Amino acid sequence: MATNVCVRLGRRVRELRKVKGWRQIDLAAHAKLSQNHICDIERGQAEVGLKTLENLADALGTTMDMILKDL
Repeated sequence: MATNVCVRLGRRVRELRKVKGWRQIDLAAHAKLSQNHICDIERGQAEVGLKTLENLADALGTTMDMILKDL
């Protein structure tokens, strides 16, 4: 069974966060999101809207298309 796109996106966000050496609370602060929301995204439990994706990309120093690439 194919992995849900939300789960794959969450894994990508987690990988990018860890490369920066950040905890979830650090990413939350930089992306102007709650830590609970970051946790839900990384677990694939939240669908991510465009503004949230833009905030994550900006915080992680990447682009939205790079986050979504090959998901």
